[in-house]
Amino acid sequence: MKKTLVLSLGSLVFLISCKGGISQSFDCPKVEDLQKTLDTIQRGLTLVKIEKSPIAGLCEVVVKVSETDKALFYTDPKGQYIVTGNIIELSTRKNLTSEKLALLNKRVLDKAILEELDRLVAFTWGNSGPSIYFITDPDCPFCKQAEAILEELVKNGKLSVKVILFPLEAIHPEARAKSVSIICDNKGYEGLKTGYKSKNQCEKGNKKIDETIKLMQRIGVRGTPTFVFPDGEIKSGVMQAEAILAKLEQKGK
Repeated sequence: MKKTLVLSLGSLVFLISCKGGISQSFDCPKVEDLQKTLDTIQRGLTLVKIEKSPIAGLCEVVVKVSETDKALFYTDPKGQYIVTGNIIELSTRKNLTSEKLALLNKRVLDKAILEELDRLVAFTWGNSGPSIYFITDPDCPFCKQAEAILEELVKNGKLSVKVILFPLEAIHPEARAKSVSIICDNKGYEGLKTGYKSKNQCEKGNKKIDETIKLMQRIGVRGTPTFVFPDGEIKSGVMQAEAILAKLEQKGK
């Protein structure tokens, strides 16, 4: 879960008029100047970039909140005010803020990492359609929601799923033992679905889980469920069937 920007002064929603363009004849504050100002209020926030927003007189500020995540807020040309919230374009009903955030935080794994993921697959579920990687924890409740969505897609031949077991032991103490059991006893999707667990904690299973945890740390995956698509893009959280299929169709174009 992404950190909330603690400088938030309340949530404002901006509506861009449907009528034509707006003059953008103004300058935004320099990164180093606004950084100095913010440091007097709260240290630890790193400004990455400041540029003009879609609204005249308002500048968009990109902030690094972790190694993999960025956030947005807005400021005036003199850097005297901070404004948080979403910019909505009325003519298209697009949330321009969320679209920009999605672009800023988009992560795509290279071919070498995808090959490493392939070696860590616990089992493949389904045998038709394009394949996606599904990083899951046997005891994760949100993963169960995602599994139900994927199950329908697999049954209908829309895709196949390469399952990678990533137990989050800090919050799910039995998840590792279940993950190892599923691998060692070849229980596949039924084992994952039913929370299968046995005394069989074989070396092969433990090794695969250890390697999975190390790779997740390297690529910045900290939670489940997480999807990795054929083009290498990572998307975390429960995805609806329409969004999964749209992403796969986008890849195919």
